Amino acid sequence: MFNTTKRTKLAAGALAAAMLFSLPVGQAFGAAGKPAGAQYQTYQLEATPTKHVSYYKAGVTLPETIAWVTTKDDLTFLPAAVTGDVTSAIKDADGIYWIGTTNGLQRVNFKEKDARDIVQYMAGPRYMYGGDDVVTGLASDGQGGVWVRTASGVTHIELRMKTILDKTQVYEKLNDSVQDRRGMVTGTEYTFTPDSGQTGIDFDMGSFTSNPKTDDNDGLWTSMYAIGEIFRYRTLKAEGANQSEIDAAKADAVRATKAVLLLDYVSGRGNGFPARSYMLTSENAAQTTTGDDYGYQSQNGFWFHHRVSVTDAVYAASNPIIPTMQRSDSVQPIGYSIVRVTKDSVKKSGDRLFPSGGTNVLNYNGIGLSQEAIDELNTTRPVGQKLGIDIKTKVDTVDGVDVYQVMPVITAKTNNNQADEDKTTSASNPPLFQLTVPVYEQIPTFFNDLFPSSAIGSNGFIDMNQIVYKADTSSDEVAGHSALFFTAYKYLCDDSSDAQLSELKNYVVEATHRMANLILKNDNYYIEDATGKSTQWSRWLAKYFNDGTGDMQSQAQWSSKVGVDANGDDALSYGFEDGPLNALQLMAFLKTASTVTAEAYPLDSARYQAAYDMAFDGEYSKAEPYANGKGYIHLAQEYIERRLIRQATNAYNHMGNEIVTRNNYRYTGNQQKDSNINSTLHNDWTQYINYSDEELGWFPVYQLVLQEQDSARRAEIVAAFDQWYENEVREENPFYTFLYQLAHPEDTTVDIASAVRYMYRMPEYLVSLPAQYNRQDVLFIENGDRDKLDKQLNYALPTDERRVMKNNGNPFRTDEGKYSVDPNFNYTYKTMESGTIVTLPYWLGRYFGIIEEAK
Repeated sequence: MFNTTKRTKLAAGALAAAMLFSLPVGQAFGAAGKPAGAQYQTYQLEATPTKHVSYYKAGVTLPETIAWVTTKDDLTFLPAAVTGDVTSAIKDADGIYWIGTTNGLQRVNFKEKDARDIVQYMAGPRYMYGGDDVVTGLASDGQGGVWVRTASGVTHIELRMKTILDKTQVYEKLNDSVQDRRGMVTGTEYTFTPDSGQTGIDFDMGSFTSNPKTDDNDGLWTSMYAIGEIFRYRTLKAEGANQSEIDAAKADAVRATKAVLLLDYVSGRGNGFPARSYMLTSENAAQTTTGDDYGYQSQNGFWFHHRVSVTDAVYAASNPIIPTMQRSDSVQPIGYSIVRVTKDSVKKSGDRLFPSGGTNVLNYNGIGLSQEAIDELNTTRPVGQKLGIDIKTKVDTVDGVDVYQVMPVITAKTNNNQADEDKTTSASNPPLFQLTVPVYEQIPTFFNDLFPSSAIGSNGFIDMNQIVYKADTSSDEVAGHSALFFTAYKYLCDDSSDAQLSELKNYVVEATHRMANLILKNDNYYIEDATGKSTQWSRWLAKYFNDGTGDMQSQAQWSSKVGVDANGDDALSYGFEDGPLNALQLMAFLKTASTVTAEAYPLDSARYQAAYDMAFDGEYSKAEPYANGKGYIHLAQEYIERRLIRQATNAYNHMGNEIVTRNNYRYTGNQQKDSNINSTLHNDWTQYINYSDEELGWFPVYQLVLQEQDSARRAEIVAAFDQWYENEVREENPFYTFLYQLAHPEDTTVDIASAVRYMYRMPEYLVSLPAQYNRQDVLFIENGDRDKLDKQLNYALPTDERRVMKNNGNPFRTDEGKYSVDPNFNYTYKTMESGTIVTLPYWLGRYFGIIEEAK
């Protein structure tokens, strides 16, 4: 059985010595890819204090030299009237105040270069042992740090001078040895074992053990990591770093790129279908209750298990193949994949897409089969077992009419009944219907090195019978894959004499070509899945965004940004607000596909370019017949407008079909309803932000601003991005800020300093610990529409004073009530986020000359 357990040891000083990037004496880090004519100045980085925390449970042995202070005599700059919650205070040798309170710790340094850093807050389990925020004593460590005592334990908060480069080296080490799952990288649960003799928990002094698991969008997260590694490789190469460092960066970039590419081959369908993720059958999450394909798999999703060269009748070649999965040539399948029994495969029926769509299965965005697929499967099914007639599942009721679908799995329990989870299936009680999909090709041996030897068959190929892959791929994956394909093609595969890079380049070209053809097949503009229709989220067709828009615009309510039909009912298409993001995604993918395939497939490259050109050709369609791709640049420029329309329409619905005004608004006590009403009243679209969409918006803009050479077109693309940046600018995140600078190379006023501060303040170990937001320097504002009961802050806290998260989270959201005092808090078993949130913008910023390490 393959063991994915990883171990790494980070000894103080040893990591930096082992990984230090060295340059010729006197050479400054340069700007390898700074755009010609760019007017921005390169920001000079420096070493800054980084908090390093060690944890000691109450009762363990501590250094005898600690001199605890339990008074607040040193606190002389505040009047006594406002220090009632102060329990102890010290002024260290550097003139820095450490103030212990009943609500955590404050560091006050009036000499900080950035006024925002003068007062720093430390509370919650990251800084106070077990989240016990009542400080009972403080002691200076004589080196700029502090010892903090509570009833539950002691923490040692050291202030170590670190460059961002120093921190990226830690992130790289952890990504490689802890968070890597066959080349895929994302946040991972870990177990930490302190070195022998350690009485506390110091992450520099011990070993991490991890068992990385499948993530919902493995390809997206790994694409982000790979893009950062590619720019690390190109930056070091351009700067003349040691060859060993260049080789290490190249190896990480190639491994991660291959892991993403593998997702485009792992299904064996041979048609460019990108899987979300995959597992080996030996992994715990791939196990079923009965040990075979008839039992229930608790890992949710739409999963298929390969059965190649297996004679079981379920997979026999006589089993009909739905038309969209058939090859047009004479090639026969080498096997089949059977869908696993999961919650999704039994009940993910989906929401209705189009107000006018009726009860047709194509009007639902779940994973029910298309009618064409049902008809084909019924050609060989006997009477009494006909799908959609004898075997079907109720999923909805519309205007009193029951709606049935054929789900990928239908059991005796769900047949003709409400779709529901069914954990009772087995070989003796198999599903009545279990979808199979043909396998046409082996996984290329190019990917063998990502697998353990136990997964390689006697024929030299990966044993596909050990593969379980996740379908129902979202546009998130496609956005990540596309951005990586462009980056790998342009910046990684730069040496034609390198056999490995040349082979990698060929697979990048082939995967891009296949996926582009899949999206454009029959003018579908979607990713086609084994159900015979699109996946739930991978859609770029005009009707999905604009169904009935022309009719809505003719209604009086439209002037108030309310989208209804002639009856006054909500008429917005399910994908209405997705239009601006998905339009950019499609444009970027087509542009990248044209670039990447130009040499190998010139005719198809021209076809992709022509489809891309349509985005700038007139207005998008608002009624039948819809023209996919046409005028999409104008759709892309409606990001804020469509947000406002969606929330105003929601508020209209919540108010009993009344348009919200200052004269009639009324709150209901329902957070989501009230958020829409209040946001509409104040014309504030930022309370309806989907931060996952914000992150996804980065990928197409990145591709487009680096590829589009026509100044007029580029200006329109940048104008679309500027709408997203209206909210992103207040996040101070280098992921967005550096892209904005590339989009505006002429702008010398971009706040690079705040983006750098974001990385300066980022913790070295990205352990997911709840944060404490009960502080006096913030204002609490209304809950975001998507944040349920968590209030928001009026500005984003420094990254070491809030929860660790990917870029798809709301940085203004609080974590109220997420922890309580726990004297037995377990720091040795938690989740650690990937350092990609720093490594990607850092290396991209260095490559394009936005930031620079002096020497």
